[in-house]
Amino acid sequence: MGDTHKVLVTDDDDFMRVMIGESIGANFTIVEAASGDECLEVAARERPDVILLDVEMEGIDGYETCRRLKADFELDAIPVIFVSGHDEIEARLRGYEAGGEDYILKPFDAQELNAKITNLLAKISQTAQLKEMANYASQTAMTAMSSASEVGSLLQTLQTFNNCADFKALIDAALAGLASYGLEGAVQIRTTNGTLTTTTRGEASPLEASVISHMAGMDRIVQYRTRLSITYPAVSLLVSNMPTEDPDRCGRLRDHLAVLVESAEVRTNTLIADARSRLRGERIAAAVQRISATLSEIDNEQRQTRVATSQAIQDLTASLERAWVRLALTEQQELFIAGIASVGITRVQDAQLAEASQQDKMSSVVRELQQMLTL
Repeated sequence: MGDTHKVLVTDDDDFMRVMIGESIGANFTIVEAASGDECLEVAARERPDVILLDVEMEGIDGYETCRRLKADFELDAIPVIFVSGHDEIEARLRGYEAGGEDYILKPFDAQELNAKITNLLAKISQTAQLKEMANYASQTAMTAMSSASEVGSLLQTLQTFNNCADFKALIDAALAGLASYGLEGAVQIRTTNGTLTTTTRGEASPLEASVISHMAGMDRIVQYRTRLSITYPAVSLLVSNMPTEDPDRCGRLRDHLAVLVESAEVRTNTLIADARSRLRGERIAAAVQRISATLSEIDNEQRQTRVATSQAIQDLTASLERAWVRLALTEQQELFIAGIASVGITRVQDAQLAEASQQDKMSSVVRELQQMLTL
C-alpha cells in the first residue's frame, strides 16, 4: 500500500468503502469516514490529500459536507471528488457549486477512479508549483523594488554629503539618511578641535556620547541583536533598531550603512583638510602682511637715509670750501686736502649707488607682496 498520498473515503455504505479501498488501495493510503460529520473530523485530524465524498448520506449529505470543508480555512485546499449514482446535469452542477473538483458515477471503474485521483493530484502539484513560483517571483520583485529604493536613498544621502560645508550639516545629512530607512541611532564625528555627537532625537546625552565614543576602539562593524555599530577613524554610527526579523533586509541595510559611514568619513576628512588649508592660508596671508609692512618701513627708512647722506655730503663740501678761506692754506695744501675729501665723497657716493640698486630690488618685492594681499 502506498503512503505518498492519503485519500479519505467517505460513504455511509460499508460495502462501498471496502470496494473503493480495494480499488485504489494499491496506490494510495486509505482513511475512512461513515458520515459527513465524521468526514469533517477525520479531515481535520488526518489532513488527506484527496477526499472521495458520497453524495447521498444520512445526516448531512455530500454537498453540505463539501460546503463546510470549503468554508474551513485549514481544510478548504483539500480537493473533493464526488461519488454519486446520479448522472443528471443538476447533480453535477450542485457538486460544482458546493466546491467539488471532480465527479464520478457509481458503479465506478477502478482504473478511471485511480486515473482521476492521480490526475487531480498532479494538477494540484502543478498548481502548487506555479503558486510557489509566482510567490517567489513576487517576493523577488518586491525585494528588487525595496533594494532599488534603498540604493536610491543611499545615493541621495551621498549627494547631500557633497554639499555639506560643516560637520553639523554632515551629521544631519547622515541622520536623515538613517531615517529614510526607518532606523534610529546616533552619529559622532571626531576632529582635533573636538567631538560632535547627535542622535535622531536631537543632541546626544553625555551617556550616549560616551557609549559611541567607546565604539571608536571596536571592530569596524559590530552587530548585537538589533544594535549595529559602524566605526571609522573620524566617524561612528550606532543604530538601535536593525530589522533582525527580516535577515535579507537587515543584510542589505548593513551594507548600505557601511557605504554611508565610509562616505561620511571621506567628507569629514575633506572638511578637515579644507579647514587646515584655510587656516594655513590665513596664517600665510598674515605673515605676508607683516613682512610687507616691515619691508615697507625699511624701504622708507633707507630712502630717508640716502637723502640725509646726500645732504651731509653737500654740507661737508660747503664746510671745506669755507675752511680753506679761513685757514689761508697754500694751493698745494688745498689740493692735498681736496683730494682726500674727494676720494672719501666718491666712496660714499659709490656706496649709495650700490645701496640704491638693492633699494630698488626691495621696493619691487614690497610691491609684489602688496599685490598678493589684494588677490
